[in-house]
Amino acid sequence: MNRGSIKRELRRRLPRILMNVAAAFLFWVIGQVGPLFVKDLPIPGINMPPPFNSASSIIGVTATLIATIFIVKAILDGLLFVDISAEIITRFLGIREKKPLKRIGRDIVYILLALLITAASSPILSSIPNIGGYLTTAISIVALGIFLILVYDIGKVIRDVLRRKAKRMADWISSFLEERENRRR
Repeated sequence: MNRGSIKRELRRRLPRILMNVAAAFLFWVIGQVGPLFVKDLPIPGINMPPPFNSASSIIGVTATLIATIFIVKAILDGLLFVDISAEIITRFLGIREKKPLKRIGRDIVYILLALLITAASSPILSSIPNIGGYLTTAISIVALGIFLILVYDIGKVIRDVLRRKAKRMADWISSFLEERENRRR
């Protein structure tokens, strides 16, 4: 991605993300406050088990489901930021390979290295008085972040390889069928 397309995507997606998060928060508040106004109000004609036979539970569940939909939409729009940050981190780590197997191999080596460094440093950091637990937690979170970003990068590389192979195969099949049809004429 070049800088211009990233800026366009940010301008397009950031307002959508903010609106989806705001809508999710609004429906979460409705899900928390709304049931208080109709507490223990039964709904006639609905034979449901006790937690779901009142208006308060139906309002709470419905608002929570709607909030979940908006959060999922915000997360899907936010995947662009994950893609950009994965690209930045992999470049920072020196992974600029164009060959997919080399890139995947290098990602796996970095994952193993992050796990080994975390496992080796945790006992040392935890022995530091007062802040050892915090440092151990921080290094574990950093290692988890590196792990997730590199696994995401591996998935992205595999997806790109499969997409190219599928396109090549589709082109081969279509050219084969066109060639076969031209022979019949």
